[in-house]
Amino acid sequence: MKIHYLAWLAKATGLLLCMATHWAAAQTPNNCQPAPADVAQIVVIRPRFHTVSGPLANFDPCHKSVQLKVPSRWNGTPLPVKPPLVIIAHGGGGLGALEMNLAAALQKNDIATLVFDAYQLNGFYQGYPFWGSQATNESRQRMIYKAAKGAYEWALTQSDKIDTSSIFLQGVSNGAAVVANLASVVSPDHVKAVIPEGLPGMGIGLPDNVAVPIRLVFGKLDNYGGKHQEDWMWQRQDSCRVNRSPGPEVPAGNAGRCNGRQNPTDLTEKPIDWMNRLKAQKADIDVWFYDNAAHGIFQGPIDRKMLTYGTDNLTFSWTGSDPSAKEKMLADLVKLIKNPPTQP
Repeated sequence: MKIHYLAWLAKATGLLLCMATHWAAAQTPNNCQPAPADVAQIVVIRPRFHTVSGPLANFDPCHKSVQLKVPSRWNGTPLPVKPPLVIIAHGGGGLGALEMNLAAALQKNDIATLVFDAYQLNGFYQGYPFWGSQATNESRQRMIYKAAKGAYEWALTQSDKIDTSSIFLQGVSNGAAVVANLASVVSPDHVKAVIPEGLPGMGIGLPDNVAVPIRLVFGKLDNYGGKHQEDWMWQRQDSCRVNRSPGPEVPAGNAGRCNGRQNPTDLTEKPIDWMNRLKAQKADIDVWFYDNAAHGIFQGPIDRKMLTYGTDNLTFSWTGSDPSAKEKMLADLVKLIKNPPTQP
């Protein structure tokens, strides 16, 4: 019995070493891109409100916040059938329970996931209290955009683990604005759909054209950042001063026509109007609404809270959902991933 156990242990150890070697091969020092010291700087606009200046860090697959998790099966078939991948762009507060809850739910359905923390990639470790309410949308979105685009480009090199022709981009809140913009620059040969959840219309703006199908997601109780209780996210407008005219790294979009320098007192485009504008251009874009759900459907139970943004901007900021909404959203996501839209 002891000999059999030792033989099993040697075999298991060898397997683990093989797995470890295989994982390390995808993240050799040549692939690592740690942020240089002081690559970006936090700049105070006024007390308790900040932006970020300077060059932003590249996506670093070796960073401790980066997690690629690949299931052992796909559609009930043991690998080597390679699973699809969902890249999750976190919300304004950074990588947290919401994104990890969604990733875990997708993994249970044999779907690979890739998560990261864009702020930590830039050397910022202040956490949710700071990033959730003390930084501009545009600064957060710029960091998440560069990291998410890099994550997508890195994922294309992982064809030994995932099906690189079946990638999906999902983002929540500020991450939703990021993946909506990425829908303009990714290849339909690789990305089958983009799912922005709780999409805001402010920050780096929204693109004028998209290359892949989009399915917007909103909880019907999503008033996050609202000035009154029924200031719903999909109908939200703010002054153009909250937008930053995008540089060449971001696709051309409505922030180029509505920003703090050009026309600060005009109003931003509503997310639902943006969707309808693209739909009129024959884009494959639609919206899923969920009952009994607020902002960040996988955040947890519904929390009808108020949030102070900056120093004195008190906003309605309801988050979470009932279990029924989580189950419905997960079922819709899995169906979309297993039966993606047909692209021309």
